[in-house]
Amino acid sequence: MCTLRRIPGALAVWLLAGGVFLTPGHSVWAAPTEAETEQIAVLEGNAPFAEKAAACRALVQSGTAAAVPALARLLDDEKLAHMARYALEPIPDPAVDAALRAALDRLDGRRLVGVIGSIGVRHDRAAVGALAKRLQDADGEVAQASARALGQIGAPAAVEALRAALPQATTDNRPALVEGLLRGAEALQATGNAGEQAQALALYDSLRLLPQAPHQFRAAALRGAILVRQDAGVPLLLEALRGTDGALIAAAARTAMELPGPAVVTALAAELGKLPADTQILVTSVLGRRRDPAALPALVALARTGAVPARVAAIRALGELGDASTALLLVELQKDAAPEVAQVAKETLATLAGPQVDAALMALLADPDAATRTRAIELLGQRRVLTAIPALLKTAEDADETVRTRAIKVLGELGGAEQFQALIGLLVGAPSAATMQAAEEALAAICVREARPAPGRVTIRQALYGKLPEGPSADVTAKVAALVAAGTFAIEATNGNFGDPAPGIPKTMRLEYAVDGTTEAKSVRENDTVTITAGAAPQALSEALCTALAKAAPAPRRALLRILRSARGPAALAAVRAALTDADAETRTEAVSVLCSWPTPAALESISQLAATAPEARTKILALRACFRLIPMQEAPDAAKLEAIARALALAERPEERMLALTALTAVPSPEALKAAAALLDDPKLKEEAAVAVLTIAAKTAPTPETVATVKRVQQSDASAATKKRAEDLLAELEKKPAK
Repeated sequence: MCTLRRIPGALAVWLLAGGVFLTPGHSVWAAPTEAETEQIAVLEGNAPFAEKAAACRALVQSGTAAAVPALARLLDDEKLAHMARYALEPIPDPAVDAALRAALDRLDGRRLVGVIGSIGVRHDRAAVGALAKRLQDADGEVAQASARALGQIGAPAAVEALRAALPQATTDNRPALVEGLLRGAEALQATGNAGEQAQALALYDSLRLLPQAPHQFRAAALRGAILVRQDAGVPLLLEALRGTDGALIAAAARTAMELPGPAVVTALAAELGKLPADTQILVTSVLGRRRDPAALPALVALARTGAVPARVAAIRALGELGDASTALLLVELQKDAAPEVAQVAKETLATLAGPQVDAALMALLADPDAATRTRAIELLGQRRVLTAIPALLKTAEDADETVRTRAIKVLGELGGAEQFQALIGLLVGAPSAATMQAAEEALAAICVREARPAPGRVTIRQALYGKLPEGPSADVTAKVAALVAAGTFAIEATNGNFGDPAPGIPKTMRLEYAVDGTTEAKSVRENDTVTITAGAAPQALSEALCTALAKAAPAPRRALLRILRSARGPAALAAVRAALTDADAETRTEAVSVLCSWPTPAALESISQLAATAPEARTKILALRACFRLIPMQEAPDAAKLEAIARALALAERPEERMLALTALTAVPSPEALKAAAALLDDPKLKEEAAVAVLTIAAKTAPTPETVATVKRVQQSDASAATKKRAEDLLAELEKKPAK
C-alpha cells in the first residue's frame, strides 16, 4: 500500500497528479505509461523475438520500476538476456539491483558474465560480497568479470576483496584483478573523501611497484599516484623520467600535462638538461604545450646545444611558448650547421607574432653580418611587416649586393605607389646589373599590384547579352554592376546568369567598363567567361616611369621600357613607340621586344606597321607573332579580325608564323575562317596543323554543305590517324544537325 502521510499535502497532490507514488521504503515510483504497459505486455506474452527485442530497446528510454519484473525474467533467456540488461541498467530503482543480485545464484556462463557487468555499471555496493566469492570461480570469464565489476563499484570493501584475491590469482585472471584494483583506486580517488583518497594512494603505490603487472597498468598506477599527491607527486614523476622503462617515462610525461600548478614546470625545466635525448624530446613537448614562461631558459639552453633531435624539439617548444624574446636566437639558429635545426628555426620564427618580434628583426638590419641582415630582410617580407618599409629603403643601398637586392625584392612585395619614385631612383642609380634587375622586378610587381581591379575602381558602363550586334538582346548592366560590387571580376556569359533573350540562337556578351577612368571593351561568346582587368597602373606611376625614361642612361632606359609593359596605359605605350627611334641601337631592339609583347590590342596598329615595313627579319617575325596573338583579342567584328589575319598571313614567310595564323583563325570560328584554314591543307609543312584547325572551326560553326565537304576533305587526306578519326566523328555529328 502506498503512503503519503509523511509529506506535505501540497506535494502529495502534485505527486498524485503526475502519477508519482512513494513506496513503503520511500523510493519514488512512477506509474507506468500506456506505452510502457504495452511494452511490458509484449515481454510477458508470446510475441516473437524481434518484437520483444524492440520492446526492450523502447524501455531503455521509458522503463520504470513497473518493467523490472518482466525484464528480470528475461535474464534467463539465452537470446534476450543481453537486451533485458540493456533495458534494466538505466532504470533508477533499487528493484533492478535486487533482480540482478538474485540472478547471480541461478545463472552461469555468458548470461552470468553479463549480469556481473551490469552490476558493475550500476555500482551496486550491496553486491560486493557476492562478487567477491566469484573471484575464485572456476570459470575464468566469471572471475574476471567479477574483478572488473568490483573495481567499478569502487567501495573500500570491493577494493579489499580484490587486494586479498590478487596473491592467489591465476596468470589468466591476474590482469583483470589489477584492472579492477585500478578502477577501484580511481573510484576512491574521485569521492573527495580524505580517507578514501588515502586508500587510493596506497593502492596506486602498490600497483605501480607490482612486478607482475602489465606495463599499461603500472603506467596507469603511476599516473594515479602522482595526481593524488599533486605537487608532492613531482619527485615521483621525475624519478620515472630518469628511469629506463619506456612505458613509465611516457606515462610520466603525459601526467605532467595533467598536473596543475607551476611546480611541475619548474621541476621539469631544472631536470631537462640532465635527461637522455629521447626523454628530453618528450619533456620539451610537455613544456611547449603548457606554455609556461618559466620553461623558457631551459628550452633556450637545449635549443643551443645537445642532440639534434632534442634541439629541434626544443625550438618547436619555443614556438609554442610564443615569446618574442626568442626571435634573435631563432635568427641565429638559422645559420646552424645542422640543417634540421636551421630549418625548424626558420619555420618557428615565422610563427612568432607581435610587434616585439618585428622590432627585433628590424634591429638585425644593422647587424655586421651580411647573412644575418639578409635573413632578417627575408623574414620581414614573409611576415609582411609594412612598418619595416622605411628601414628596407635604407637597406636597399647596402654595400653588400645580396643584402641590397634582397631588400629591393621585399620592397617590391610590400611597397606601393608611395615607394615607387624611390625605387625608380634605385634602378637609375644601380651600381650593378643585379641591383638594376631587382629594382626592375620590384617596380613591375608594384605596377601589376596597383592595377588590380577593386569594386570601387571599376565602373560598368554597359553590358549586353544576346544576338549581337543585331538581334534580340538584354541590357544586363545592372546585374553585372552588382556582381562587380560584390567582388566578382570573372563573369560567365550564360543564360543562368542573365536569362535567355534569344532562345535557340548562339549569343554574345559585350561588356564596356572603366577602371580608374580608363575604358575597355570586351566580347565573349555564350558560355565563355569575360574577366575584368585593370587597363593600366595608375597614371601617376606611368608618368613617373616616362619622366625617368627621358633622362636615364641606356641600360636603365631599357629596364624602364620593360617596366612600362607592366604599367600599360596610353602614356606607357606612347613612350615605347617613341623608343623605336632611340639613338641607342640596343634600346631600339628592346623597344621592339616590349612593343611586340604588349599585353593588349592597343599596340596592334603599331605592331602591324612593323610587320609590314620592318627591314630586319627578327623584327618582322616578332611583329607577326604579336599580330596573330592580339588580333583575336581586339574588340572588332569577326570580319575585321579575319581580314587582319589574312593581311598578316600574307606577310608570313615561315611555317612557324603560319601555324600561329591557324591558331588565330580558330579563335574566330566562321565559314570564312574555315575557308582560310582549308587553304593551307595543301601546304606540306602545315597539313596536320591545318587539318586540326579546320576540325576545330567546323565543330564551332553551323553545318553547311561547305563545312561537311571540308571535313570530308580532311578525312580523306593523309593526315594522322587520330586527326582522321576525329574528322570521322565530327562528320557523324554534323549529319545529325539540320543543315543551314
